[in-house]
Amino acid sequence: MNAPRSESRITAGIVTDAVICATVALSVIVVAAAVVWLAGLAEELRSTLRFGFGGVEDSPTEVARLAVHNARLAGGTLICAGVASRLKARARHLVDLLLAAVLAFNAAAVGIAIGAYGTRAVTATAAHLPVEFGAFSLTGGAYMQACKRPIRVRELAATAASAALLLVAAAGLETYVPIGTPR
Repeated sequence: MNAPRSESRITAGIVTDAVICATVALSVIVVAAAVVWLAGLAEELRSTLRFGFGGVEDSPTEVARLAVHNARLAGGTLICAGVASRLKARARHLVDLLLAAVLAFNAAAVGIAIGAYGTRAVTATAAHLPVEFGAFSLTGGAYMQACKRPIRVRELAATAASAALLLVAAAGLETYVPIGTPR
């Protein structure tokens, strides 16, 4: 009788920690975009980055390529969640720092792009980015929860399946949803 309650508590913990990850990512995006805009670096960054906004090839192969590319990051985070309870304190702190740096780097990259390109970048990423970051936040939430208490294979597998579905959905949105015509 305790098993469902325990699983429910762990699931709720993963979701709560995923919300924390998403909030941190969104905060980093906003700060990075604001720094670019306030520092007047948009034009210089556009000339450095030279992003094209033509979209990606509309094909199932492209969906698979994007999903697999993003699954490496999500999978790595889930592997860290799977071994977190077995790591010594120093090793876990290194993993914490690595995962935090990856989150900050990816979120800052999005913020820099938004700061540099404004509505054009927002329009290009609006359909898929929230779903993609949702998957990454979910795996980050699993890692955070695993640092508090061991996660069973069943919970890890459910998180992996949910993240995989989100990543495939994000890849599908990125591939097939038209970018639109920004002003």
